[in-house]
Amino acid sequence: MKINGFEYSKSEILEALRKKGYMILPFRTYHERAMHGSLFIKEWFHTECAVKGDELPSDDNIWSNVAIKEFQTGFTKPKLI
Repeated sequence: MKINGFEYSKSEILEALRKKGYMILPFRTYHERAMHGSLFIKEWFHTECAVKGDELPSDDNIWSNVAIKEFQTGFTKPKLI
């Protein structure tokens, strides 16, 4: 995964999230895929969530999303003066 222009492995990111106080929990979620108009198929997959405090695992705190929020720095134009 790329963060701030550098490539990091999943294990490096999960370890950094643990050091920031996150608990890494298993999570099962799905994507829906449309088939023939109105028929939808759920494609289930297993992943991990990074949670803090009383948060519950959800699609909002999947480890990759949390890593981007936590570690990605904003690229802003520096002032000239």
